[in-house]
Amino acid sequence: MKIKKIIISSLSLITLMAVLPACKKSFVDLTPKGIVPVTTYYATEIDIKTALTGVYSSLRPIYNEQYGFGEIPSDNTQTYGESEVLYGEEDKLTWTATSTNLQNAYTRFYATIAYANIVLGHVGTPPMTQANRDLYTGQAKFLRALMYFNLVRMFGGVPLVLTEITSEKQAYSYNRATAAAVYAQIEKDLTEAAAVLPASYTGTDIGRATSIAANGLLGKVYMFENKFTEAEAILATVSATAGTLIPYNQVFGLGNDNNKDIIFSVQYLGGGFSEGNTFARGFVPQPSGTTITPSVTGNSNNVGTADLYNAFEPGDSRLATSIGIYNAGTLTYYYAKKFIYPSVVGVSEGDNDWPVLRYGDVILLYAEALNENGKTDQALTQLNLVRARATLALKLGLNQADARTAIRNERRVELCFEAERWFDLVRWNTFIPVMTAFKAKGSINGTIGNIVSTLNLYPIPLREIQLNPNLTQNPGY
Repeated sequence: MKIKKIIISSLSLITLMAVLPACKKSFVDLTPKGIVPVTTYYATEIDIKTALTGVYSSLRPIYNEQYGFGEIPSDNTQTYGESEVLYGEEDKLTWTATSTNLQNAYTRFYATIAYANIVLGHVGTPPMTQANRDLYTGQAKFLRALMYFNLVRMFGGVPLVLTEITSEKQAYSYNRATAAAVYAQIEKDLTEAAAVLPASYTGTDIGRATSIAANGLLGKVYMFENKFTEAEAILATVSATAGTLIPYNQVFGLGNDNNKDIIFSVQYLGGGFSEGNTFARGFVPQPSGTTITPSVTGNSNNVGTADLYNAFEPGDSRLATSIGIYNAGTLTYYYAKKFIYPSVVGVSEGDNDWPVLRYGDVILLYAEALNENGKTDQALTQLNLVRARATLALKLGLNQADARTAIRNERRVELCFEAERWFDLVRWNTFIPVMTAFKAKGSINGTIGNIVSTLNLYPIPLREIQLNPNLTQNPGY
């Protein structure tokens, strides 16, 4: 199989893209063999499919660390002394425009967008059936939309790059689009992707973006825009495909990848291919040494708070799957058990996938949309699907305000550690009171910074502004 390396410009640097052939687990398992110049590539359908595989591959480093922006800043998780150097800024809400973590995330998002744009720019060249051309186009648009969704939630309006970049001058010439314009493009990409993608795949294609994933993400996007009518309509169609929710302890853990609760996930592969995750290294408490994962010593990133632990109701069957407890002297570590399995063989060898979108998430979003549209009884029906799986008493007869609180609490525990909590708090406009109350309880590792409204967005990385003076900074930075 031919291999290539494409030299392209992202918005943050000239980056190298290697698109590689598949190996044993699925379409995203990549092993480099050689290099083919970009000028001689894209001549066949295989070239396009391989390039698309490279786009999927670029998700791995992104979701290895996305919890740092979606979970650690919230009341759900925290750092400890051993992890402070990595995520202390996120934990204390003291990030700045020079944050290395933010620069890395920004770069990776735009690199993936650039890869998707290359596929979209060349998919019309080789001979292939229209059905396959639509298939590749739909997947590339889904992945581009996913990256822009990450960007707009984190940074607000950002440059909209929709074609292949061929020079540094072009890369550093874009202005920031408005957040509304970014959301409009996300909606367009997802709507067009949903129209051409299949509802499911078989064999080694399992894990690719589906029409259900595109519609589910579109519904989530609508919720972040407070477009509750549109969200209700699209999420109703996605929720209807869920069937009976499988037990929560079958959603996570080694061997449970691509299960019936998963709508879209980032595929990882252990076994020495440099394609595994580092969740064990990140989430296992450092003082535990090798007692939890015999081959990996953790670093205590994304460790749960006592506040999160106490948010679980008595009898919630999700607690045992979600949180493990390790005591070290006077400290209690509530670690992310749902993403850790004992037999992981190395720091970068995690084989379990990262759930980007699950039915548990979609059903609660649907419940929320129904409730915001004044259909509280119907909202409680959806909420109770999730509560029944958790073996909890059903919520009945609530008014709209109480239902809103119940749905929000349910999202917290259902999706804990999954990089959703901070973004939920921001879109609900509750992060100031929630984090102020959390700060008052005292932090394990130092003092949380000033909790101000401008924390609803991260700063545009300073390096990007230095490279492209057209970019403006977010307020407060």
